[in-house]
Amino acid sequence: MPDDARAERLEAAVTALHTASAILDPIRLRIWDSQGLTVTQLRLLFHVSDSNGISNAKLADRLYVTRPSVSALLDRLERGGFITREIDDEDRRGIRIRLQERGREALSSISNLRVYSRGLLDSLDDTELEAMVAVIDALERSRNRLTPEEVDELTKKATR
Repeated sequence: MPDDARAERLEAAVTALHTASAILDPIRLRIWDSQGLTVTQLRLLFHVSDSNGISNAKLADRLYVTRPSVSALLDRLERGGFITREIDDEDRRGIRIRLQERGREALSSISNLRVYSRGLLDSLDDTELEAMVAVIDALERSRNRLTPEEVDELTKKATR
């Protein structure tokens, strides 16, 4: 029986996670549509913003995708004027990705998502806010323990 109870709790947690993600969809989808960017492209821009001059390999690791996938994302973002790719001064074989003005503008529109989120969370009391932060922190730690290969395997299982 304990395994059945665990499976039920796990399923309830999965449902709650998906529900929480969907709560942000109305504003998130509007922002993404206005910028003409996908979720992954926006995540990539955030990583470049946090580490201007980041390499393709580090981006692939942070996004849990392959290097060819990052290259395809970068191609589109570069064509759109969101980023530039430059040869690494220290390693002529390496490429450094830098955010351009259009990329900064796209990211600044995300502040609207924070306003929306703050409005949703404002009705929670301090105990609820602290519990939510603790759970999300634990979820992030769980994800960070996974190697890119483990994430890839989970993704393959989910898409079979």
